[in-house]
Amino acid sequence: MKTLLLIALVAGLSGCGWFDRKVTANLTGHSVSCIDGVRYLQFASGVTVQYTAEGRVRTC
Repeated sequence: MKTLLLIALVAGLSGCGWFDRKVTANLTGHSVSCIDGVRYLQFASGVTVQYTAEGRVRTC
């Protein structure tokens, strides 16, 4: 059990979006990231900017 927890912790802290892309996006369909005030949707196959219903770039 400790080994599994350690692996999850290391994967979560390893950066480069690997955890969001491979785990979170596959489990929930997408994950949301905020970079330089802009919200991005991370999918298992790529990333895109999130837009509002009015067609503007969504900020955070």
